[in-house]
Formats: sequence, structure tokens, C-alpha cells
Amino acid sequence: MDSNLLSNLIKSGESDILEFKKSTSQLKEAVMTLCGFLNHQGGSVLIGINNNGQILGQEISDNTRQEIARELSKVEPPVNINIQYKPLPNNKYLIIMQTPAGAHAPYVYDGRPFQRMQSTTSKMPQHRYEQMLVKRGQLNHVWEEAVVGGYSITSLDQEEILRTVTEGVRENRIPASALKENVEEVLQRMGLIWQGQIKRAAIVLFAKEIFPAFPQCMIKMARFQGTNKLGDFIDNQHIYANAFKILSEADIFLRRHLPIASNFSPNQLKRTDIPALPVLAIREALINAICHRDYANRSASISLAIYDDRLELWNNGSLPHELNIEALKNRHDSLPRNKLISKVFHARGYIETWGTGTNKMIEVCHQANLPEPDFEEYSGGFAVQFRFQKSLATKTPATNQEEQISNNLAAYPRLERIFTLLEEQKGLSATEIRILLSEPLAERTLRKDLATLKKMGFINSKGQARAKRWYRVKN
Repeated sequence: MDSNLLSNLIKSGESDILEFKKSTSQLKEAVMTLCGFLNHQGGSVLIGINNNGQILGQEISDNTRQEIARELSKVEPPVNINIQYKPLPNNKYLIIMQTPAGAHAPYVYDGRPFQRMQSTTSKMPQHRYEQMLVKRGQLNHVWEEAVVGGYSITSLDQEEILRTVTEGVRENRIPASALKENVEEVLQRMGLIWQGQIKRAAIVLFAKEIFPAFPQCMIKMARFQGTNKLGDFIDNQHIYANAFKILSEADIFLRRHLPIASNFSPNQLKRTDIPALPVLAIREALINAICHRDYANRSASISLAIYDDRLELWNNGSLPHELNIEALKNRHDSLPRNKLISKVFHARGYIETWGTGTNKMIEVCHQANLPEPDFEEYSGGFAVQFRFQKSLATKTPATNQEEQISNNLAAYPRLERIFTLLEEQKGLSATEIRILLSEPLAERTLRKDLATLKKMGFINSKGQARAKRWYRVKN
């Protein structure tokens, strides 16, 4: 900003687009104001000027710059704020922070939304915040339609694209002639490419490499010990991947950690093991989360959490204003937030276009004699909860996991690899096992795995401390 423009700006005084701050001791208030500008029509914050417009200046050090960067990182969705340090004759600086109106309002600072009214910054009322969230959701299809640089057709998983065509033809939702088309033609058919450039929707669906360009394409999965997040982790994973890879990884996680309900069929000696929750209902909820979430928010992800008594799935992005929680339990229209992404899932036969997803979850739970899933909106997102039967909920997670391992060791690839190594070798130390494993494994994790296999009766050990050797138990 040149000196004349800056001088005229200061003379104009504080307003709905300009704020003065005496020093960085008021940095938090300055960033609150920037958040208000982002949610309004943009504006400038000048640090080093008192309320009367007198230029005082501010001393600048590396710590000052780091402190400013740290506070600005608390603004979500992430946004670039233009910062200039203008030198003054007194060896101090005037800090100029400018932003246009945000493209993805509403913005929050440190978890709270702010608004700018005249020359005052205040907390945004909840109702106004919800209105802006709805508006952002309605514009989300613009996000998926935009083309993105740095990606090409070779950046996409072409095998997954061909599987989409094959499954679409089998479902009679893609014409058989598409089987003869090349990948670029298929992408054009699905509306995922424009003038040779890849659209964001194609990245979400098929990209081979997601991180760091698209950090929002991530699922957090955890198995907690207990009924809340204060319990210890039994397992905790963060997966950055395209939509279909996320589905696959979630399926593996569910098979590993869902409790098993066992029963004996009449006139049969063989025990039947089925998951405590209907996988079809959870899969429907996962696909809904992928298709309906707000991808414009780069800091959010899908969360899948399993507790002793329930499974909860959350995705960012609230319901369209035409729908509410009660409407989801009855007949309602399909209102996809991401039309291109939803179109591809529909083509593969994963979803319908009639708004039946939540009704299907309810029906499947009824068929399994389970409580209806609970739907809830919180933290700017949508959650589905599936509850276990009480008899299964009272089991400890260790007992459930032990039963699954003893019934099917192959469902736990890492444990199976350790067991196989000991099958091939008559006795190995923990260090030797770590060296022979194809994947790097922390010493603490290996000790835990060995203890689990020993408790299940698969392996045993001889010796103490460093002389301890592990071997496979006969029979």
C-alpha cells in the first residue's frame, strides 16, 4: 500500500472496513475484527495507530511475526490474510493486515464467529451463523465444479475409474458403449473434466495422492475404551485418500473392531458370527457422509468412532434448510450438496436419487432388532449414532476383540504376519521379529501384539528380558 493511499485511509477513521489497534497487545481483538471483515465485505486492520488516528508504530521481532501467524492460523476455514510491515522514521513499523470478503463465509476465529457492524466487532448471533452455513452449503457445488491445477488424468486411479464404468453398466446406469471409451471420455461423460482440466470432484473421487493439496479428504477412525473420548485408544487411524479408498479402509476398520454377536442355528453344531451392527446401514451412513459433506472446509474430516455401547459417524456440513431431523425419518426429497460426487456414487449403484438413505438405515436396524439410529446436528456437522444391543454393550472391548481374533486371525493382518514369521522360524527375539516384518513397527506396539497373541494361545515365550524368544504354540 503506497503512502498516499495509506494516509487517506487513516484520515477516513475507523469504520465497517477499517480498525486501528495501538499494538500487538491487542492482537486477539485485531484477528476477531479480521474474522468480522471476512464475514462482511472485507477490510483492513492497522496495528501501531491509536484510536485518534495517531501513528505510533510497533517494534517487530521474529517472535512478533510468529505470534501473528499463530493467531491467524486459528481462523477457519483457512484463508490468506495479506500482511505488510511498513517501516516508520522512528525505527518502528506499521502492521497492515487486509482481507477481501471471504469466499467461504461464515468464518470463525478460535472456534467463534464474529461480525462487523459499523465500527464495532461483536460475536455473531447463532441464528445468523446458521443462515450463513446454509448459504455456504448451497454454494458448495461451485467448489466441486472448479478445475484445479497440478493434477492431470495420470494423477487419477484409472483402475477405479474403469471399475466405476463396469459397475455402472452392470447397474444399467451407464450405457454399455462406455466400456469402449478411454479414461478422458469417461471423465467427460461424468462431468469431471472441463477443457482437459480436472475438476475438484474428480480429485475427491479418484486421486491417487490426496495429501497435502486436499487435507479435507480424510477420515479419522478410532476405537475408544469406554463410552466417551476420555477413554484410552484401542486403535486410532487417520487416512488421507480418495472417496472409494476411504470406503475400503473404513470397511476394514469396522470388521476389525465391531463386536461379534454369536448364535447357534437350530439343528446345527456350527456357530454363526455376525457383526453387532448391520454393516449395510453403516455403509449407507458412510456414503452419505462422503456425498453430503462440505469439502470447502479444508480443516474438517469425516469421523468414525466406536465406543463400548455405540458407533458414531460425523461429517462437517449441516442439513439443507429444506430438511430437519424429523424429516429424515419420513419420506423426503434428495438434496445432495455435491451433485457430481453423488452422481458417480449413483452410477455405481451405491445410492439412489430418491432421498431414501436415512430410511434405509432405519429399516435395516429394525430388521436386525436394533434401536433406530439417532440423527443429530452439532459443531456445524451431521452425526449418525448406531447403538449396540445391551448384552453386547456390556462386554469389554478387550473381550470382544479377543473373541474376534480367536475366531479369525486372518482379519488382523499384522498379527497374522507375526504369527506366520514364528511359524517359519522356531524361535525369534522381539528385535528379530521387528527386522523381519515388512512394515516398520514401534517396539511398544510389537510388545502389545505379542502379548495379545500369547493371551489368545497362539504363541508363547521362553527366557527373560533380552534373552526372551517367541515361538508358535503347537496345535
